[in-house]
Amino acid sequence: MVEGEPSLGPAAIVPVGDAPSADFERSGTTIGGAPWWARYRASVEGRLSPTALEVLEDDARYIVRSALPKGGEEFDPASWPESRVRTGMVVGSVQSGKTASMLGVAALALDAGVDLLILLAGTRVSLWLQTYERLLGQLDGSTADNAYRRRAERLILPQPADILHEQRADPSRYLQRPLARQALKAGRPIICVVPKEDDHLLTLRRFLGEVISDNFLDGRTKPYTILILDDEADDASVLDSDRSQKLTPRLITALWSGDPDVAATRHPALLASYVAYTATPQANFLQATHNPLSPRDFNAALRTPGPVGSVRPRSLGYAETAGIRSYYCGGEMFYERLRKAGDGALCRTSLFPDPRPGESDAELADRREGLRWSMLSDALRCYMVGAAIRSLEAGWESAFDRGRVYTSAEDARAAARGPHTMLIHPSARKEDHFNTAIDVVRWAMSEPGFEAAVEPNEEMAERLDISTEGLTRRLGLEEAEWSAWLARFEASRMALSTLPQAPYTPIPMARWPEVRSALLERVFPNVRLRVLNSDPASDDRPRFEVEDGADGDFRIPPDSLSIFVAGNVLSRGLTLEGLTTSLFLRGAAEPAADTQMQMQRWFGYRGGFLPFCRVFTYEDQLELFRRYHVNDNALKSEVIASMDCGGEAIGPALVLQGASFVATSKVEARKVPLSPGPRPSIRLVESEDDVLARHNIDVAARLLDDGEWVPLRDDNGLERGLIRTEPVSLQRIAATLNDLRFTRHDPDLGNELSQRWDHYSRLLGIDDQLFTPPMRNPQDYGAEPQSCPYSIAAYLRLWSHLTGDHSAPGFYPTDRPEVPWNYADTLRSATPMFYIAFRHGQNIARDARLAVRGIKAVTRERTPNGRALQTLWGTRGYGGTYFGDELIDYYFHRTAPVPSIQGGASWRPRGHPGLALLHVVNAPDLPTDQLAIGLGLPHGGPDHIAALRT
Repeated sequence: MVEGEPSLGPAAIVPVGDAPSADFERSGTTIGGAPWWARYRASVEGRLSPTALEVLEDDARYIVRSALPKGGEEFDPASWPESRVRTGMVVGSVQSGKTASMLGVAALALDAGVDLLILLAGTRVSLWLQTYERLLGQLDGSTADNAYRRRAERLILPQPADILHEQRADPSRYLQRPLARQALKAGRPIICVVPKEDDHLLTLRRFLGEVISDNFLDGRTKPYTILILDDEADDASVLDSDRSQKLTPRLITALWSGDPDVAATRHPALLASYVAYTATPQANFLQATHNPLSPRDFNAALRTPGPVGSVRPRSLGYAETAGIRSYYCGGEMFYERLRKAGDGALCRTSLFPDPRPGESDAELADRREGLRWSMLSDALRCYMVGAAIRSLEAGWESAFDRGRVYTSAEDARAAARGPHTMLIHPSARKEDHFNTAIDVVRWAMSEPGFEAAVEPNEEMAERLDISTEGLTRRLGLEEAEWSAWLARFEASRMALSTLPQAPYTPIPMARWPEVRSALLERVFPNVRLRVLNSDPASDDRPRFEVEDGADGDFRIPPDSLSIFVAGNVLSRGLTLEGLTTSLFLRGAAEPAADTQMQMQRWFGYRGGFLPFCRVFTYEDQLELFRRYHVNDNALKSEVIASMDCGGEAIGPALVLQGASFVATSKVEARKVPLSPGPRPSIRLVESEDDVLARHNIDVAARLLDDGEWVPLRDDNGLERGLIRTEPVSLQRIAATLNDLRFTRHDPDLGNELSQRWDHYSRLLGIDDQLFTPPMRNPQDYGAEPQSCPYSIAAYLRLWSHLTGDHSAPGFYPTDRPEVPWNYADTLRSATPMFYIAFRHGQNIARDARLAVRGIKAVTRERTPNGRALQTLWGTRGYGGTYFGDELIDYYFHRTAPVPSIQGGASWRPRGHPGLALLHVVNAPDLPTDQLAIGLGLPHGGPDHIAALRT
């Protein structure tokens, strides 16, 4: 089906071991003496298009400039803060090529003259070795066997011999002090690649303190520079609170400070820069107040290749001229592009069974178990039929044949055209992984519908062998269900065929006999089942390298046709090459977006075989995935916008979450909705400063001088207030709210609640300042945002700006939380106009300007401190004789239907006018009456939920 060789993208550049040793000999004359970037570029340019290479270099140079600012040819100490530590964040996408960027940054930093490069390579041994091998092959241009030949140019610790064998040296042995002292004396850079485990970090701290000693630093004529690149920084590097006993983040800090409780470097001549890499930065951004590793000086976001986008100015993606085979396939591809493609959609969902009336717990459990078996069956058939179709392509005849022996690694590699893998993610519990793997064995042995009745023998359960005979029997019993996948794959191919250089050939139903034979002869005998161990110390990782036999013979990679059952081990950096089919059954009481984003291992460079890709999950889980994707794009869009604007010292990006999920469970955060709700009320009153109280009454009086005002009567002829005959704009209401003044409420612009409005402006490209408090006496908030006049004013301004053709990543209408803001029905809607009215009370207003217009003050109780009203809205209108104060304007403009407020607050329908109802509040104990305002908002305004620190 696939024509030509797929481009694997930057996530899998030059697999370790691919380069023959002769390449290294040649590099000694052509590349070996060249700068680090030239060497690294040479190692990747054969795998990347010119555009991808340009973007990789552009982003890497931005990160290095931000992390290691220079003044002329030398690093500029004045650009570091007083602590002499710069911290920043690089946000990528899941399985998009973060390691490629990290190695590019390492190369450019070494060229720039950094003295010590430390790469923190994950928390698992498997990730550590995976990163080490890539650094050796791609950055250093060497192999484990010949790395010693470049020792005169740099020192890499550990040495390959110390860790690339079964008896790995512990950190006290692999951090060799004599070699480090020789490198320091010769002025050679030192590169350390260590896992983020406490014993390794403790030993590295002691090593650095002894080797890069104070005496050594005292003798320097220029600063000694350290660059730390932290892979998967949202994991062990997060400090959940300032009271946390978690050691890892403090031990990382101690690498430059020498003391886990001190953030600054331990010597004036020591400059440190820390760059955190992650695809899920929520926790890192939310820990800024207490973790010295949080990004304070710069942020960057990596771009991914796709069908559209520009290199300059930056956008989330860039147009990849190499076509779909080199596209990054993430949320846009899996959740949006083929969303309405019917059988061709890449996500197949099932409704999670809810209890039925009168249904027993046992009956509900049976229905849920039946659905689980159905989803497992569908996913397994999808996976194996896809493998059979691919095995029929030219050159793929032996791609999955694990029994065939080859005389050379090159022959075995040529036969193994690429892996075809499946992932089943049942839950976080290890016992569920093994139970699910045994279920796959049972499924292969059983007749359809009788899976639970089959018990494999002890040997099959232990070896997890999938019965070839059982699969053959099952195929014969449900051939229609198997053959149906040809039409589904063809539907996907058709939906993707309009993309540039789509390398897909048709899959007609007429080929079913061939596919059936391939299932029997090529797939069933070779499919393998594996449970991946979740032990952090385990090196039990997928095997996609050619297998070297003891007798000098070679076989295709062991996992060329493997079904993996796993949980958390796959949510932290390990890549499943050739992943086509994913069954995601995991659930959570309150899902965390960052954790579940990492679990989406189907993301990656799948363009060469995308029509065969499927994700099987529950409908509610897919909606969560979609929302994570939208929020992720919003965060990255803000970071990218800041990069094009200079990007320095902007603080953390705004983190979004949802009503049904949190952004992260790693740190405590509160949910702050953008919309103030259907009837926000400004209950603040000015009871301390009569000058300010009179100012607020002046605001009300000036309104009466503008426009025509008439009595507002209900259907019984009772005069309830006064109303302006013509409505006003959102901007006019915002200006009125911004005019109010209070002694105890003047929000500081540095407050996180205030700063979010700057995030919105940067994200949405709004030049006007949205949030404009008086700034007479900046202080903490005296009211929640839903009752803050300046926050409500900022919201109304934002709503006004977003009307029309304006992209707003992460936003959605208040009445359609599942619909992105910039969908067509939202774009066509206009911003509402607002009627302004006064509500009459019992007492004539004391201000003559109000009294002459007949304004009567209402009676309301104040809170014990006197700074706010206990309630604002008056008559609710129960009984049907009165709409209620919240809907008093409907008696004038007669918009139908009139909303009901029975049972609680309700939104005005989309398209209805809004209301600003002014209340002059009687205050006999004060010199001046008070002013309070209640608003009625129609549906259709923008909303989302921000995650802010508690």
